[in-house]
Amino acid sequence: MGNLLLFVIPLALVVAVVQIIRAATSTKKYGSAQLPPGPPGRDHSNLLDNDRWNMFKAWNDRYGNVATFYTGKQLNIVLGTMEAAVDVLEKAGETFSSRPHFIMGEFLFSRLRGFSMTYGPKWRNWRTLQNSHFSPQVAPKVKPMQINESAILMHDYLTNTDPSKQHKILRRFTASLMFYMGYGRRVTSLDDPLCVKHDQEEEYIERVPGRFPLESWPILLWLPWFRHEPEKHRDTNTRLYTTAMNEVKRKMEDGTAVPCTSTYGLTKQKELDMEDDVELAYALSAPWAAGIGTTTTAFEIAILAMLHYPECLQKAKAEIDEVVGQDRMPNFEDQQSLPYLGAFIRETLRWRLVTPTGIAHSSTQDYTYKGMLIPKDASVYANAAEIMKDPAVFPDGEKFIPERFLETNDSRLLNYRFGCFGFGRRMCPGMHVALQSLYIVIARLIWAYDILPVTINGKPYIPDADDFTYGLVSYPANLKYQLVPRSENHKNIIIADAERANADMAHLDGSSASYDI
Repeated sequence: MGNLLLFVIPLALVVAVVQIIRAATSTKKYGSAQLPPGPPGRDHSNLLDNDRWNMFKAWNDRYGNVATFYTGKQLNIVLGTMEAAVDVLEKAGETFSSRPHFIMGEFLFSRLRGFSMTYGPKWRNWRTLQNSHFSPQVAPKVKPMQINESAILMHDYLTNTDPSKQHKILRRFTASLMFYMGYGRRVTSLDDPLCVKHDQEEEYIERVPGRFPLESWPILLWLPWFRHEPEKHRDTNTRLYTTAMNEVKRKMEDGTAVPCTSTYGLTKQKELDMEDDVELAYALSAPWAAGIGTTTTAFEIAILAMLHYPECLQKAKAEIDEVVGQDRMPNFEDQQSLPYLGAFIRETLRWRLVTPTGIAHSSTQDYTYKGMLIPKDASVYANAAEIMKDPAVFPDGEKFIPERFLETNDSRLLNYRFGCFGFGRRMCPGMHVALQSLYIVIARLIWAYDILPVTINGKPYIPDADDFTYGLVSYPANLKYQLVPRSENHKNIIIADAERANADMAHLDGSSASYDI
């Protein structure tokens, strides 16, 4: 065996090097068609290791709102304005609804996650499954759970004495809601074994983009050691997802299952053409895998905005106090009477993005846009972080100005698209539930607490508004804040509402301690 490896490994290295040289020196011909302009060179992968949205911005600023760059042999297009993103990804959605060949995705989840699937019957079945509980028609049914979990969240903040745990407290809320929708159970603690293991896996996946050279140079797959790490994580993910699904299956058999995406999927498994249990398990994991980190980050961006723009926070607080009063928490029935709060939330989603560059689309055929060729199989990115600051749509885009969404006749704002949820047919199916969560949590947080900077070295500490982590999901890197209950009356209401919420949810399982993971 040892002698065989001594032969195979050098041979693999030689083949890989030869193929890389051939790829680097080859140029695909597009006839007389004109590609969008872009930076010189045939591989720009090394420029995208960190802050790729800033690199995208630099290219759009220099070469125009449609620019070309390369990662190895892969041709990529970056769109830098709202007009270009809508024209290409939405109006030409038939051509741009697929996904590129995500090599690491093959190893991590065998293209079984919806966000990485190519456009076709499998993806449409996946979308049908998600729409069963996340469509705009069905999403309001989860509002009672959002009321209860947000009441628990306010109480968790009240009893917390360790500021370093604020992120986990907020993440528990989103995790519990997603587990309820996906599996019909709660998460009462982020020390839950299933959550701990899953969070470790998600942290790995979020660090993957741009980290592995084989994304640019697939020939490196000839080298066996590139496979080991992602395949190990895939096996862990598969075990977690099938464990969660099988627990629902067991409850369905004994009549204790709570209606959820999993009960729907297991009942409709044949109709959805997901007769392979692993494929179904991955599809059922979508709320869990995609909805926790993103929604938690959106909450934290809202808090970051409150610290930087306290005058906007005070306007929202005054509106809530006038409409709701001091003797109860805000509810969904108040939402239409809180237009400034609605504008505050919309501006939060515009000001800093959870996924600054989103996930690339792929063209299924050649397409000409304003005289420029976007070739078949090009990867097309919407640089959402900059699109949401497009001066043609959002003047003073760096500033946090909720008023831009109030009393406007500008159709571009009235039809405002949330860049953080994507574009076209690949828009996030969970956006309606996410928007409901953002409303109820932000409304109740502002009603219940004064959100203030912490004091460091005798001075108020305001986190850098541009200090974000780099990854698939980008969140404030050094967010610190303090929550001070507004009065004893507010504290008493928080306690009473949490008691009612716990009673309402007493029938729901809240732990995976008994699961075999």
